[in-house]
Amino acid sequence: MPLENNADTKIEEKNDASPRKVDRQWIKKLIQKHSTDPRLVPYYKELHEKYPILKDKALVVAPMVDQSDLPFRLICRNYGTNLCFTPMIHAKMFHQKESYRKKFWSYVNGTPPEDRPLIVQLCGSDTTNILYAIRYILKSKGGVDGFDLNCGCPQTIAKRGNYGAFLLEKDDGNLIVDLVEKLVREVGNEIPISVKVRILPSGLDDSLKLYKRIVDAGASMLTIHGRNRLQKGLNTGKADWEAIKKVVEQFGEKIPILANGGISNLDDVRECLEFTGVDGVMSSEGILEYPALFSETNTRAVEGKRTGPSRLQLTREYVDIAEKHPPENGGQGNGIRCIRTHCHKFLHEDLNGRVDIRKEIAVAQDHEKLRKCFQDIEELNKAEGHVAEDEVLAWYMRHRIPRRSSEEYSPPKKLQRANNNGDKKAQSISEDDHDS
Repeated sequence: MPLENNADTKIEEKNDASPRKVDRQWIKKLIQKHSTDPRLVPYYKELHEKYPILKDKALVVAPMVDQSDLPFRLICRNYGTNLCFTPMIHAKMFHQKESYRKKFWSYVNGTPPEDRPLIVQLCGSDTTNILYAIRYILKSKGGVDGFDLNCGCPQTIAKRGNYGAFLLEKDDGNLIVDLVEKLVREVGNEIPISVKVRILPSGLDDSLKLYKRIVDAGASMLTIHGRNRLQKGLNTGKADWEAIKKVVEQFGEKIPILANGGISNLDDVRECLEFTGVDGVMSSEGILEYPALFSETNTRAVEGKRTGPSRLQLTREYVDIAEKHPPENGGQGNGIRCIRTHCHKFLHEDLNGRVDIRKEIAVAQDHEKLRKCFQDIEELNKAEGHVAEDEVLAWYMRHRIPRRSSEEYSPPKKLQRANNNGDKKAQSISEDDHDS
């Protein structure tokens, strides 16, 4: 049974517990354990024979606020994803509000077996709140395979809430190191505790020093977003795989490392694995537009032919899954509004110039209304001679400006003024990232 829904629940620290020794292969073993779905075994066999580097590597859906919901995770798993993170769960809200707990962890019949392996991402800086959330979820129905601390969110709300990428810089990194130490001491023998980080604005050398302290504190895995917190929105720039490679060189023998940033198709996946030596790759915005990103599509983001499912086919499949597994039933979703949001992202290019259909999707209150919109799109596509094989990623590529490394990045003057003077309008330009 879940823990008592009591915001005053006290967490007693286990001062005598020693951190568990991290099994360097735990992610690999987790992937192997859950790679037995008979529908996908032939696909994985063929893919691994063609691309041996993908064998036992994690192909991961990132934690995305209001986006990596249950039905979205399930459609991604149908097309090559073998590990998912939940959307970020705010530990303080989870501890204090029953309504928030119901929204973000309401697996009435337990975690669906097809939604494993699954890592829950939490944000916060208070040990009591985070431990409450961990223990509540561990005692609920179903199962999870790890907990992750959000030290990657670059948005202003994270600064106000004392979490995300700003936590890495708080008190010279002492706060996050102390937090990891305490969590590992309390629950590290029960469940892995990982951390998702960005590169520090002060540079890679400072980042590596902090990562070492986090690893020494007992973190079971690091996910490295190859950008600093200033690289977001219009100023995102290219992910720094060179930096991720150096992280692997320093810590890869101790714990698994995942790469995040710049993953838009299977070619990117292979190139990132080969260049950095990571244990897996994580996609956020790219997979939001095309959930079959980890499948064999033989296409790059801006050129080539697509041999995988069309955008429209994926959208229809997602709605079918969402009807069976509504977002709100698995937590992390807002019902039909969540479904509509995904439809807009999947069909971004198909809705370009089709204002009436876009509006109909925006106000649709049930699955059938959405399906009627899909039929209208299909008929228009046929009339215009649309060819699915010519589809390429669109909105995901809008801010990917090539840069050699995150250390070369400095925000434009307008954004600098916003950061210095609190210009909310200018700040909002850069705050549309989904990834946390």
